[in-house]
Amino acid sequence: MLSLCVIIGIIIIGCQAVKVSLSNYSPVFTDDYSVYKGKRVYLMNFDNQANDTSIWYYYSLDKKISYSINDTIHNYFWYAFQNAFIKAGMGVSNVDKPDLTAPAMWVTLLSITDASYHVRLTVQKRGVTVFTEKYTLQEPLIAEKDRNIAALEQRAYRMTNRLIETIMKDPSFRKVLTEP
Repeated sequence: MLSLCVIIGIIIIGCQAVKVSLSNYSPVFTDDYSVYKGKRVYLMNFDNQANDTSIWYYYSLDKKISYSINDTIHNYFWYAFQNAFIKAGMGVSNVDKPDLTAPAMWVTLLSITDASYHVRLTVQKRGVTVFTEKYTLQEPLIAEKDRNIAALEQRAYRMTNRLIETIMKDPSFRKVLTEP
């Protein structure tokens, strides 16, 4: 129903469409994450349970802007995390080639808009859940006069970087991934 409303809204009010492409996403760190170098993680599924998205799109709070992903939203975040973890020097395995001795991590997308990301991250070791935490990243709204496709796209990438960095900076997450 939300998708139909958004399509109708696009037709009636003229919605801007921002393409967020994984090929244009590059992890950028503002801190030192060498503590993760050489650590391994089994990056499992990312599950989109966000009622404010579709499988392919997320939106601005005022529904005037849609953000489209080349793939599904959950795949975009999975690959963004993979790219960031690899850049930090981590070994990342996946369901196709799992490292069953590495901590298994997955993320549930709870709410995704252009103003905030809300996710739940879970880590298991040896089949036992050892860490579950919710993370919220919020950004101030961009003034309508400053909204343009290029600026909104770059803001989406910065938000993805900030979400990943927020998680990597969390001392509890760091401990669970870096200690045996």
